[in-house]
Order: sequence, then C-alpha cells, then structure tokens
Amino acid sequence: MITYLAAAIAAIVFYKHPQYCTLSAQAGCILASALGAVSAVRLLLSGQEKIILHPFESAIPFVSVSMTMDALSAFFILILSILTFCVSIYSIGYTAHYHGKRNVSLFHFLYSTFILSMVLVFTADNAVFFFMAWEIMAVLSYFLVVFESEQEENRQAGLIYIVMTHLGTAFLMIAFMLMFYYTNTLDLYASSDHIPDTGRNLMFLFFLIGFATKAGVMPLHIWLPYAHPAAPGNVSALMSGIMIKTAVYGLLRFVFLYLGIETPWWGLLILVIGMGSAVFGVLYALIEQNIKKLLAYSSIENMGIIFIGLGIAFLAFAREIHWVGALALTAALMHCFNHTLFKGGLFLGVGSIHYATHTKNMEELGGLIKRMPVTAVFFLGSALSISAIVPFNGFIGEWLTYQSIFASISSENAALNITLIISVAVLALSGALAAACFIKLFGISFLGHPRSKQAVQAEEVPFTMNLGSGLLASLCLLGGLFPLIPLNLLSRVISSITGNGVVGQLQGGFLLAWYPLKISGNNNTVSPLLILVIVVLLIVISLLLLRAFGGSYRERKFSTWDCGFHSLTPRMQYSGTAFAKPIKIVFKIFFQSSRDLKFQGDHPYHPESMEYTITTESVFEKYVYVPVLIWVTAWSKRLKFMIQTGSVHTYLLYIFIAVLVLMLYNRLG
Repeated sequence: MITYLAAAIAAIVFYKHPQYCTLSAQAGCILASALGAVSAVRLLLSGQEKIILHPFESAIPFVSVSMTMDALSAFFILILSILTFCVSIYSIGYTAHYHGKRNVSLFHFLYSTFILSMVLVFTADNAVFFFMAWEIMAVLSYFLVVFESEQEENRQAGLIYIVMTHLGTAFLMIAFMLMFYYTNTLDLYASSDHIPDTGRNLMFLFFLIGFATKAGVMPLHIWLPYAHPAAPGNVSALMSGIMIKTAVYGLLRFVFLYLGIETPWWGLLILVIGMGSAVFGVLYALIEQNIKKLLAYSSIENMGIIFIGLGIAFLAFAREIHWVGALALTAALMHCFNHTLFKGGLFLGVGSIHYATHTKNMEELGGLIKRMPVTAVFFLGSALSISAIVPFNGFIGEWLTYQSIFASISSENAALNITLIISVAVLALSGALAAACFIKLFGISFLGHPRSKQAVQAEEVPFTMNLGSGLLASLCLLGGLFPLIPLNLLSRVISSITGNGVVGQLQGGFLLAWYPLKISGNNNTVSPLLILVIVVLLIVISLLLLRAFGGSYRERKFSTWDCGFHSLTPRMQYSGTAFAKPIKIVFKIFFQSSRDLKFQGDHPYHPESMEYTITTESVFEKYVYVPVLIWVTAWSKRLKFMIQTGSVHTYLLYIFIAVLVLMLYNRLG
C-alpha cells in the first residue's frame, strides 16, 4: 500500500519531466505489485488465517481504517498484483505517446491510486471503509475513462459509467444500512444469525444489484461497452481484468460468507443472470466492429460464465451438496484468475493496435501480422486462451464449470435439472460463438491485406509494451499446461471459506494434470498437455506418412487465385461485417438491424459507387433504458416546478416537514 502511495507521489514530484514521471510511477507500481503478489502467496501457502492491520484509528464511530487480508482477499490481491505488474511494464512504453500532449503526471497519479483503491476494497474489514474504498475506486476510474476528454463520445461514456456505478452504490448503501439495523455492527466478520429471513432476502437482492452493476452483467451492463473503449488501453486492461472482479469478491464476502447460503433461489437467480449475460454478451461481441467494444462485450460474456459457476455453487450449498459447491466455486474463481490474464493480454494487444494505427475500427485494419509480428503472436495466444482452446488456461475454468453442472444434476427436481441442462447448452453455445468472435477479430485485424493507410504505415510497438503483453500470454500458456499450480493456491482459498478442497481429489502430477476427477462414479478426466502431445504426434506422423507413401513431388509456386482479376485488392477481402452476417440473420430479433443502400451516379443501373450501411441497436437500450430515461426526464421536468420554486419559504416548509417525519419515525421506532 505504501509503495503505491509512493508511486502516486512520484508522479506529482516529477510533473515537469514526463519521462521521469512515467519511469518512477510505473517502477513504483511494479515494485508494489511484486510485493503484493509475494504477500498473498505467502499467506496462502502458510495456512495463516488472516493478517490484520490498523493503520489509522479514529474516535469517530466506524471511520477507523481497518484492513484484513484473509485467504479470499489474498487470492484477489494476487490476481490484481499479477495484472498490475504486466500492465505497468506495458505502460512505460504506452504512455510515451502522451508526452508533450497531455498531463502525464495526472494520469500516473490516477493510475496508481486507482490500483491502491482496489487493494483497499479487497482488504477492508468493515462496511464503512469498504464503501469509502468502493466510491474512491469508482471516482478514480471515472476520471481515467474521461482522460481523453476532448472527444464527445468519451465524455458521454464517462457520464453513463458514473451514473450506473452510483446507481449500484445506492443499492449497496441500502444493504449496509439493513446490515447495521439488524446487527448493530458493520464488521464484515461479525455474525449475521440475528437477521430474519425477510431481511436476508432483501439484503441479498440489494447486494446482487449493487455488485452485478459493477460486474457489468446483463441487464445492468449498459456502462461497460461505452467505458472500456473510451479509457486508455492500459486502463481498459485493469478495468476489465480486475475491477469488474471486485463484484465477485463482494458477492462472496457479503453474501456467501456474511449472510450464508440457505435459500436455493439465490443461486438460481444468479445462474439465470449468468446464462443471459454469457449468450447476449458474446452475440453483441461477434457483430461489433470496434475492437475495444468487442472486448468489452466479451467481458460481459465471461462475467456471465463466472456467474454461472457462482450460481451452481450457491445452489449446491443451499442443497447441502458441499463437494459440488466447492467444485463450482473453484471453477468460478479459476475463471476469474484466467480471465484476468487473457483479457488483460487482449486489451493490451488492442492497445498496441490502436497505438500503431490510431484506429479502433476493425474494417480499417488487416495485414498487421507482417508489420507487427510480435504483437500478433502474443495477441493470438490470448485469443486462443479466451476461446478455451487446449492447452491454454481458458479451457480449465470452463471445463470445471461443465463438470460442476453435471454433478449438480440429480433425480430430485426435474425443473432444476432442465435449468441445469439449459445452462450446459448456453455454456456450449457461448463457447462456440466466442471462438468465432476471436477468429474474426484476429483474422480481420492481422491477416490479409491492409485496408487503410493507417494499417499500411503501422510499425511494431516499443519493447516494454510487447513485454507486458508477452508475460500475460505466456502465463496463459503455462497456466494451461500446469494447472495444478494455480489450483493448489485456489484450493487453500476454497478450503478456508467452505471447509472443502478439490485439489486433493485431482489426479495427476506437476506436468500431467488430469482434471476434473471422478464425479458420481464417472471417470471424467482430461489433460491439456496430453492432448497437445497427441496433436503434435498426429501432425508429425501424418507428414512422415505423406513423405513415405506420397511418392516424389516437385515444388511449384503460383500466385494466389484472384478470380480472373489482375491482382487482389483489399476490397476483395472478407470484411468483419460480412463475417458476422450469418449470426445477425439467425439472431436478428436481438439486434434490431436496419440496412441502407445508397447509389451514387447518374444511372441507377450503372452507379459510380454504392454505399451499404448496416446499423444495429441493443434491445436493452431500446426497450429498457431509453423508455426509463424518457419517463424519468418527463417526471423530473414536472416535479421541477413543485420542488425548485425559487421560494425560500417553500424550502423552509420542506425542511420542517422532513424534520417532523423523522421525529415521528424516531418516536414510533
């Protein structure tokens, strides 16, 4: 914590020297993240229950700063530290394009304190301090979203983000008020046994709305596709990679650990939200042409997968099937860890593309693999991981989620079984669409011919940017080949909060991890490393057989078939819009697509040029948010004449009535 503060102070001290400011601030964040990762791993390996720190005591009730790092906090601090370490290395080169153009000192101050606020969120041990850290995190991230404030779309994105995040915060505040009302304490580690069932259900709903808004799951996702594209590339990696995970931490801390899981419908509601987010998130990602907006929608999909795991875990613990609950919770947290790595790598890769080409429009890219080969390799690794391709780490969390769903199916409840089977289908559909989405993103952006002057002039980004992206891509591969390393750490977290671990039942060793295990008598086992070895052997054997029995051959070189034209041009290539067209047709009810074809020229049958435009609308914006906004605006204008009268006497009357109501409430209470 102190090192992050030192980094923020260094950013202010060197405000007149952008290069020194960047190096000192990012070096401080790199050191702080390394220390944070070491501290988190040490606590998880030592078996120590928690570490308590009281850096600031106050005579004012509930205002004292008190922090506690237990196993759950340590896990989230670990993934925050890993991502911060890589992003901070990347930022040394990335922020160079701000030198002489923007206030670099302000950016690094906001960057350092934003990371510090997330550390405080993960370690706060009372609701007031948690709420303060949560608000600080929201405000700092807002300033980072609108950092390039000269663009109208960025200011609009910031407005949507700050409104939605404070809407979620309002629900959290109500939940904290109920927490104090029933228990007379705001300590997160206090008992909640005296809270009645009605109070528990209300608190759950308020916590769910508050944290789901920050997670960006549908239908509370409206801010995410606007804020992530507006923020700088390194900030987008932090927001998508770890900030939205604070919602998962909050649900586990306040619902799972504090309230306890006794009601199955809690888990069922979370499961349904997760299924909707997974499908709709990837559908909107697949049709998107803005590369950062595509990744933002993909984050909605992956948060949906995490919520599916959480929903299965809550259901299992409510039904007292603790082993299945522990497996599902392991799957959810494992996907949290993996998503931090590959989504952070993807956002850094997209940041590199924007750095080199100054465009976020996929249709203006192409051919970047020849101009940015290092960036292309690292981006491909992260893309394979998010597509759950073996042997990358994205496969692990999804596979464990599948197994936890299968293990939850029993002969007790037919309706629940149907829901679980639908969740399997949803998970499979979202996985297939995610693979298609990132085939489109990588293929249109990196392969083929350049589609614009920006793509032709693109050059490889600075070394530090590739180093940060490369570290994350390498961790994605290593995490898939050696999954027992993160699973061992995660098992200690699961054991500390549920009393049940899963790694002890996993088969395999350090190099060959078989997971998951024997579930309900079935031997469901898989090894990414073994699959990789088999695939490589099949390729080698096929080549040897072709060489041995294929006869002699002579190598001949020909140009690419160009359909009779003199040479291929960028206009002949498949576009991102065309790639997603079949999906738009199949799921057109969700996209509200409209087409516009314009001809230019004197003769309609022989036009000089044609302009074909397809626009899509979000059903959530069109049928939910826009009508609500219109209704609120209309009523606000009506009430304005009653409340904002300009008369001091009227305002005094309002105050008098409010005081009377509070006195009456106090007497009746």
